[in-house]
Amino acid sequence: MVVVGGGIAGLSAAYALSQPDGPPVACTLVEADSRLGGKILTEQADGFVIEGGPDSFLSQKPWGIELCRKLGLEDRLIGTNPDRRRTFVYSKGRLEELPEGLAMGFPTRLGPFLRSGLLSWPGKLRLGAEIFVPRRREESDESMGGFFRRRLGREALERIIEPLMTGIYAGDAEQLSIQATFPRFPDMEREHGSLVRSMLGARRRQQALGTGERARWTPFVTLQGGLSELVRALTGRLSAV
Repeated sequence: MVVVGGGIAGLSAAYALSQPDGPPVACTLVEADSRLGGKILTEQADGFVIEGGPDSFLSQKPWGIELCRKLGLEDRLIGTNPDRRRTFVYSKGRLEELPEGLAMGFPTRLGPFLRSGLLSWPGKLRLGAEIFVPRRREESDESMGGFFRRRLGREALERIIEPLMTGIYAGDAEQLSIQATFPRFPDMEREHGSLVRSMLGARRRQQALGTGERARWTPFVTLQGGLSELVRALTGRLSAV
């Protein structure tokens, strides 16, 4: 079997095929570039870890953490530092801080959202009007860009959603499938009629649980030395492929 492409998807596929409990096939991985890892590109400079592509993955999807566990990297996983949660977006020639209370790109606190200069007032009003946007009747897939533009408006897509999602997928939102990347959001639309309403409800339920039952991992996780650690670990296991 031939796996085309040595990005994280190709490396993970080749690793799965090479496992003793995998299919009894010979596997060859081909990559046109001189390096493996695809969009993942980590550099170290002055003690800082700098990601040239995706910088984290979602803990809510279990496959990433499970892969790290199989590769012996679980103790290298780190979540978001609660004391350094500030995130900035470069917009219109300057850095704008994402307002406090954003949950997966959606505002759950009104004050910081209204005071933020990241969105114009028309952009804020359009995002706030998301609760009035009707459910999509078609059940076919749509692009990530199309989904969030329809629900939240163009500004929110370009200045909040795309910068956040690029840190995970490092791809074009117009080419990425919403069902393949974030199927949770179409489900929220179908079940609650509004993403903002669904996120506010989830936040209230989480607060009611208290600290004892919170998830082990923050929503975004990475490795201490950057995501290239994952590439190196996979490559090391595939020396015979």
